[in-house]
Amino acid sequence: MSSTPESAETSEPVSKSKKKVSTQRRVISWVFIAILLGVVLLEWRAKSSQAKTFESLGAAVDNAGEAGEIPFSQFEGKIQGSPDVDVDESGAIMRLYHYKWNGIFKTYHLRLLVNDEDLVVTYDTEPEGETVNGMRRISKKNLEELVQKNKQEVTAQKAESKPVSETPVTETPAKKETSEKEAAAPKDE
Repeated sequence: MSSTPESAETSEPVSKSKKKVSTQRRVISWVFIAILLGVVLLEWRAKSSQAKTFESLGAAVDNAGEAGEIPFSQFEGKIQGSPDVDVDESGAIMRLYHYKWNGIFKTYHLRLLVNDEDLVVTYDTEPEGETVNGMRRISKKNLEELVQKNKQEVTAQKAESKPVSETPVTETPAKKETSEKEAAAPKDE
């Protein structure tokens, strides 16, 4: 075990046999890790914001009682993150609000039906569809067509059942028909 200069020289090259990682390679690695971390963070933020909004909406509807409807303004205070909002007002009675939280790989959805009284009626997390949680909307166009069709049917039934020439002419004025609400209401004298 003598220490000769030859043994000292041989120990140094063993430690130098490890190559140093170049600074350029380290920078590229750290940039890649930072980009990957940013992507994961954006996706997590979109998913968690949608999930928290959905959970708080569910809790509010559960606390609303039997009706299960909450004011739309109350829901707006529960929105997490910053989703994109599309409003479809083509419904005759209800508006469709479609909230979208955009992640890098996936878009997270929340759709609401809000009635004329600004109450949230129902909601789901589907990206699209004719119904929201099984509830179908009637469009304004379809409602107008339905009303016109019903008016035509009523006039056709009236024309078939009582022709104008067969109606008897009476000298007493016709009685004013009162609705059930008017008959039940107290009269002011």
